[in-house]
This record gives sequence, C-alpha cells and structure tokens, in this order.
Amino acid sequence: MDKKVSIIMGIYNCEQTLADSLDSILKQSYQNWELVMCDDGSSDDTYTIAGEYAKKDSRIRLIRNPDNVGLAKTLNYCLRHCSGEFIMRHDGDDIMTNDRIEKQVKYMRENDCDACGSSAYLFDHDGVWGVRQVLTKPNKSIMITDSPFIHPTVIMKAESLLAVGGYSDNNMTRKRLEDYDLWLKFYEKGFILHNIQEPLLYFREDQDSYKRKSRSFRLTETKARLDACKVLNIPYVKRLLAFKPLIVLLIPKKSLRKYHIWQAKRRSIGANKSPAYKEETFLNEGE
Repeated sequence: MDKKVSIIMGIYNCEQTLADSLDSILKQSYQNWELVMCDDGSSDDTYTIAGEYAKKDSRIRLIRNPDNVGLAKTLNYCLRHCSGEFIMRHDGDDIMTNDRIEKQVKYMRENDCDACGSSAYLFDHDGVWGVRQVLTKPNKSIMITDSPFIHPTVIMKAESLLAVGGYSDNNMTRKRLEDYDLWLKFYEKGFILHNIQEPLLYFREDQDSYKRKSRSFRLTETKARLDACKVLNIPYVKRLLAFKPLIVLLIPKKSLRKYHIWQAKRRSIGANKSPAYKEETFLNEGE
C-alpha cells in the first residue's frame, strides 16, 4: 500500500491564492495524503476558504491560532496532528505539479536520504519567468552561502524531522530563517539531503523579491551562517564566504535585480520543460 504523506501548511492572509494551491493538491496523481493546515491568525478570508475545503474532503484538517505566532511554531502545531510516514511542506501561494507527491515518494523509497527537495519554477501574475535550481546532493558546505532546499519543495521522513525536534522557535527563526535552522539540525545529525533536479513546484516569487530582504535580515542571515559554520566545523578560510549577505548590501539595486532575473532565466535552460505560458494555463493543468 502507498505510504501516507502528511502535508503541512501554515497559512496567513492568502485568500487570493489559497484555492489554487489547494486545488493543486487535490489533483495529485498520488492520493494517499492528508493535509494539515494551521491558520496563523489571518485577518482576511483565508480561514473561511480553508474551512470550505476541509468540509468537502475528510483528508483535510484545519486548525487555527488565535494570534499570529509565526511559521515555525505554526508548523509544529501542524506536526502534532500528522500521522504520515512522510512529512511534506507546501505553502498557500504555491502550486504543485500534478505528480509532485508521486515522484518525491518514489525518490524517497529508492534513495537513502532523510529529506528530498526539488527545483522549482518561479512565477508571478504574468506567468513563469525562471527556474530556481538546486544541488542534487548538497553537503554541509552549502550552509556557508546558501540553503540546501527550497523550503516548500521538501518531503522528509517523519522520524527524521521528529528526531531533531521539529522546527525551532527563537529570535532567528522568527526572522524567516526557520528552514535554514532546520537544515542545520539535519546536518548536525548526519542526515542525508537530496534534491530532484526536475521542477516539481511553481514557487510564487516576483522579479523584485530580493528587495524584501532588509538590512536587518541580511545581518541576521550573516550571523546565522557564521554560527552554522562553527557548529558544522567548517574550515576558517571558507567561513569568509558567510559574509555574502553583507556584500550584497553594497551592490546597487539595479544591478542586483538584473543578476537575480538573469540567474533564474539561465537556470531554466536545460530544465525538463521551460514553460512560458500564463498563470491560468498551469492552474488548469490536468483538467
């Protein structure tokens, strides 16, 4: 029998995108899943929309935070209600390809790894504009300058996630670094992380997303990387690369934008497909 996949979603003020995101789960070729959503104190109709889906499908469970507590704590609440052998991440503004779960479960069965992510199509209201590619077998050195995964593409062994205590809730993780902290804990345990090169997710990101990383965030990110280097015993000469976020602050925004777009479009070359269609095309995929 197909092993159950528990999909966890922290949802917050995503009324405009949530239905499309949930529809992409319902269309999956792999059907032995459960979805646990936790509304993190939304002020729009997110909770109402999620509730309508929960009423129609018994595999969907909805819980709610009375106040906004942040993604790390919210995802841990979701984990308390999971019963699957695998835990999969998804967000309320992203879209799964129709065979995402099937391909990631197959990969987890056939390969010795504790977590598996994938590459992702980047899209906005105009459609797909690039691809974010990831390393097939990222080792701990990736933590110096980057992250091994695109967070919402990941599937993990439930036992591995529980072995590291789930997501940490602290000052650093509350600043959008909850996934970076989690992968650090995975590497500390000696866990094996892999990525499927094929994009299995449409990741909602506009071409100006880099602007949302403030000076404060860059400083926190640099400290997190330096701390990770220490924990993972990264050679001192390599630790200089951890200052990359501070160097980015010195680059003119116009040049940074051009590089950001060029890099995403360059990586789309060689992907198994490189769609250039509008958003409504892939939202209706499989119909």
